Amino acid sequence: MENLLEKIKKASGRLQDCIRRFPFSFAILCLITIAATYMIITDEDLSKLTISLIMAGMLCFLMELSQEYEIHRIRYLTPAVSIVTGLVSYLLLMNYENEYIYTALAGIGVAVLSLIAYVLYRNRENRHLFSYLAKSAFIVWIFTMVIVAGFSVCIAAFHFLIFHFDEIWKIYSVLFLLVLGLFGITLFLSYVPRPNEEVTVPSTYRTIIHKALFYIYLILIGILYLYIFKIIITWQMPVGKLNWFGCFALLFYVIFYLSVDETDGRLQALFKTKGACLLVPVLAIQLFAIVIRLNAYGLTTARFMSLILIAIAVGFMLSGMLKFHVSKCFLFIALLALLFSCTPLNIYDVPNRSQENRLKNALSKGGALVNGILNENVAMEAEYLEDAKSAYDYLRYSDGNKSSFFETFKESKIAKSFSDYSYDGDNIRSFYYSIDLEGRDFDISDYTTFHLLSFNETATYQEELTDFFLNLDQDKMKEYEEDLPEYVFSDGSKIIFRYIDYNYNEDSKSFDHIYWEGLLLK
Repeated sequence: MENLLEKIKKASGRLQDCIRRFPFSFAILCLITIAATYMIITDEDLSKLTISLIMAGMLCFLMELSQEYEIHRIRYLTPAVSIVTGLVSYLLLMNYENEYIYTALAGIGVAVLSLIAYVLYRNRENRHLFSYLAKSAFIVWIFTMVIVAGFSVCIAAFHFLIFHFDEIWKIYSVLFLLVLGLFGITLFLSYVPRPNEEVTVPSTYRTIIHKALFYIYLILIGILYLYIFKIIITWQMPVGKLNWFGCFALLFYVIFYLSVDETDGRLQALFKTKGACLLVPVLAIQLFAIVIRLNAYGLTTARFMSLILIAIAVGFMLSGMLKFHVSKCFLFIALLALLFSCTPLNIYDVPNRSQENRLKNALSKGGALVNGILNENVAMEAEYLEDAKSAYDYLRYSDGNKSSFFETFKESKIAKSFSDYSYDGDNIRSFYYSIDLEGRDFDISDYTTFHLLSFNETATYQEELTDFFLNLDQDKMKEYEEDLPEYVFSDGSKIIFRYIDYNYNEDSKSFDHIYWEGLLLK
């Protein structure tokens, strides 16, 4: 009992210490908790106000921490900057609510977090700080969840035994917010070290994270090396498999680079100085795989963000190779966050411009765009038609601004043929199929000739193929990708299809649009 009271007293002391150190941040944290609680109880939308307070609170904590670390000495600069930040954020959300505003605020938030890390690391060696904060966050989270669980049981008992609450979920939500906001986050902030404060990490944590998981991470690196050797030997690059594991490897490199040091063992000490070199082949093959995807499908927001994350990991790798202070990496993160969220190089506009160029190139190569003028009556080849449709589909659903060219192209016959594929009425039957024949094996022992045949070349087989096309089912696409659709003609020749795209009008019993391409075997 005395041990429990001792821990409660210690936690209470930490909370008081945090409030003394960061009074303005604690005040804003209380306002955030009140706003979120009021929003739950009344069902009134205060999300814009809450987001604005979060932005003000993050910047406020950065300013108070900077003052404590003697980066600036103006005490009342903190509340002034916080109030201005909150007001500007709120006005932007109220008057210009769109994806750009939310992305900019998110980018600024990431930049502020990075600057907080920069302040903490600025005059401190990279030893134990990351592990200390991670351990503290874990302990606080467990402590918070235990308190929430305990009160939840009491509320449930009161609800079932004494008085029935109509919307008990609101009580649980408010409980979670109050405990997390006024206790959990405040307690975690109390663990933020003061200038020149030595931090320690329990041996149990270091054994689990710095040793056990570290060796598991080395096994992952070994598997990636075997995968690279497999690619070199077979000279085949499987699609969509490497990037995820490569990103995991880079992410955990950053975590272990910030965590382990020479006191954890010889292998950890070697990793601290030479670990970046170990990841260079993984990074090279990962970038090569991304370039292949970019050439095939263009830049998307997801791929753009993947490249940004890779750039961040490379920054930490260079810190290990060139021996510059790790705090500069956090300044680099802040710069990237602002650059790709608050400027024309944001994560929406850059991919949109890339996809628009891809659309224009496909139309130009297919003969539908000549000297900037669109010719809607040209029958494009399947390869270029497929690229154009892919780029158009991305632009149609992506966020961000689109050019006047795209807005004009949306009304063209070519674009409407793409749109009809997904949005035709009940009287229109649509089908779209496309497969890459490269690397496929075909049995041609019963045939003497074969060549690529398209709809534009001949209409000889069209009448006989009509029933075959109409029996195709869009829901069986996975079957068609594994066992390619083919048709054997009455004269014994066969077509193996690589591309089929049509819209069939049930009312007129005719094709509004049709294009197909395949290998003709005779």
